[in-house]
Amino acid sequence: MIMTIFILLITAVIAFVYIPKLKKSNETKTIVIFSIFLMLGAALNIAVSLRFKIPSPIDLITFIFSPIKDLFVSLTK
Repeated sequence: MIMTIFILLITAVIAFVYIPKLKKSNETKTIVIFSIFLMLGAALNIAVSLRFKIPSPIDLITFIFSPIKDLFVSLTK
C-alpha cells in the first residue's frame, strides 16, 4: 500500500513538472500522449508492486510469429 502511494506521488510530481512546460508551447497532442504513457507506466508499476502476474510481451510475439516460422520451415523441407 505504501509503495502504491509512493508511485502515485512520483507520477503526480512528474506530471506537475512536465505538463505546464508543454502547455506553454501549446503541445496538446504531446500532452495527451505523455499522459497516456505516464498513466500506463504508473499502472504497470502499481501492478508489479502489488505482485500481480503481468504477462510478458514476448509471449504475444511468440504466439503471433510461431505459425509463420512453422510455415517457413515446412516450405524449406
